[in-house]
Amino acid sequence: MNVRVLLLVLSCTLLWACSSTPPLQRMEARLAEIESVAGEPVESFHFWRLDRWEPLGRKHVAVWTQIDKAWLIEVREPCFGLDYATSIGLSSTGQRVFQNFDVVHVDTQRCRIAEIRPVDVRALRALRKEPDASPAA
Repeated sequence: MNVRVLLLVLSCTLLWACSSTPPLQRMEARLAEIESVAGEPVESFHFWRLDRWEPLGRKHVAVWTQIDKAWLIEVREPCFGLDYATSIGLSSTGQRVFQNFDVVHVDTQRCRIAEIRPVDVRALRALRKEPDASPAA
């Protein structure tokens, strides 16, 4: 009986693992979502503290500086490990983060910021609340 239960648990685990979306695909989908509500590039943004952040692949990260203020940052390559970093930091100059000057700190690396785009946080939240438009099977 224990062997059957073990086989059932293993089968369910394998099915779940095969059906879940790989991390890189999730990041690519989330990047596309955030890009769809991001504005035109800006030179800098006010930075007092980092509320939260979200890795979006090897070259992109979204950072929230307030609950309703977010920025999509693209870094210059190479920037190894940004997609799997457990923590990041941002440099700033006079409480502002500037493109082409400031950096995203990932482990021991300093990844230069190539582009900064403001994110419409309300529109991003609205995207998450929209029902799936695909037809039912």
